[in-house]
Amino acid sequence: MTEDYRHLEEKLLDVLEEAILEEIASAARYRHALGLARDDEVRAMLEKLVHDEEAHERILKERYHEIKKRLGLKVMKDK
Repeated sequence: MTEDYRHLEEKLLDVLEEAILEEIASAARYRHALGLARDDEVRAMLEKLVHDEEAHERILKERYHEIKKRLGLKVMKDK
């Protein structure tokens, strides 16, 4: 692996970290809105959005861990 490629992979890790945090924050916002919503259609939409954000988070974390392994970096397990 060239130094340039490694640098790009490390930058990608930074982007993925930020994206993971954004997905977590979005899911939390939708969960909060679920607590406020009374309309069944709105609640169904918010539940789907929570599910979607959680799926995005899982996908991003998988890719993040794959890149860390490829770079020989320690991968911590999620709680």
